[in-house]
Amino acid sequence: MALPAAGWGAESAAPTASGGAPKVSFSGLTAPAAPKFSAAQLQRVAGWMTEIAPAAPAAAVSAAAQHFLEDLQWQHPDAMDHLLAADFPRQNFASSLLGHLAEQLTAAPQASLREELARRRVEVLLPAGTPPASITALLGKLKEASPAYYQRLLGGRIEDDDLIPLLKDAQLSSSAPAKPAAAKPTVLTAADILSAFSTHNQTGLALSHLRAYTVEGTLKLPNGEEQRLLLFKLRPDRFRLHVMAGEVTQYILAYNGTSFWQQAPGTKPQIVSRAELGSRAYLAEFVNPLFGDLENYNFTRLDDGTIDGKKVYRLAVHRPDGSQYVACIDPDSFREIGGEYDNGVSVRYSDFRAAAGGLTMAFREETTDRAGHTDIFLLQRISANPGLVQEFFQPRQGVELSYFAFEQISAPGQPPALLRKN
Repeated sequence: MALPAAGWGAESAAPTASGGAPKVSFSGLTAPAAPKFSAAQLQRVAGWMTEIAPAAPAAAVSAAAQHFLEDLQWQHPDAMDHLLAADFPRQNFASSLLGHLAEQLTAAPQASLREELARRRVEVLLPAGTPPASITALLGKLKEASPAYYQRLLGGRIEDDDLIPLLKDAQLSSSAPAKPAAAKPTVLTAADILSAFSTHNQTGLALSHLRAYTVEGTLKLPNGEEQRLLLFKLRPDRFRLHVMAGEVTQYILAYNGTSFWQQAPGTKPQIVSRAELGSRAYLAEFVNPLFGDLENYNFTRLDDGTIDGKKVYRLAVHRPDGSQYVACIDPDSFREIGGEYDNGVSVRYSDFRAAAGGLTMAFREETTDRAGHTDIFLLQRISANPGLVQEFFQPRQGVELSYFAFEQISAPGQPPALLRKN
């Protein structure tokens, strides 16, 4: 997307509440258990990968098989159910198998194997029968035109949705006749960039039809721990964030339109000041400010910059409270691929997909603080217009509901009275 806050785990200072309530922090919770897969499932995927790359170390194959199954479970649950079937369409997931395996091959002596996997991945994405010489030429074009993306391909860190357009561009540049020198391009204003961002990152008038949405994902912290995050958002500015270990809610942070509040298990809700929340208060931004859907936000065009060697447009985003940050926008796709913050935090966004009723959002967010520590948020599911009601964002005095009860409450047509039950 980008998510509105400057990274999920960027702040070390946690908000506190009166009465000695526990501090709210996006770190330090028990990591949720990794998805469990049967030995037969792991063995089948590992067998495919060993067939693809017999020279790959067993440890790399094992880790890659685990990650492939995690993605398959989240993104293709129906396929997951048929994984062990004799007619499982393995060819449909060949690129994913190759990418996950390449991601585990990080040692210098494995460079030639990474190149071979990248070549085979390009081969499966191109029409059947593409000559080997054409594949070699395309890889050369990609390496020359987009060295950063070429390195991501070698490392298995690029999604098919990003790789396929790059290959098409490389094909066109190889076959197109030389063009006369183009006229000097028009310099885009901040308003021009915002207009293009809105056009490129939604289908039709998707934003106007979006009243609420939920986000589910995993935050991977620099110390290796993981947290599960559930975020519920409702126009114009309501949010409710659950930080979880497994299916157990560790604490809640929310805004009801008037006050920020937090609650930990076994305690009453506590009001939290805006100052104590810091940048987490910007979770109240219903969508990315670049869509131009939020009032009293201003934008200034800054000098262009670069990310991974690629030019980016830089826009200063001025919020009504006087704070600001810099959004970095890809001039080709008009995706927001990065952000710069005054406290030394930088954010990188990738793995863009159409979600939330037609909005395009980033499913991977990497946040690096001034000290060089990086946390990674992996978005796993977005649900548009789930039927949330205003009362859901009010603090409750009883025992907090489990995640499964949240889903029942969020279902369209459920009466608000459900929210008052303990």
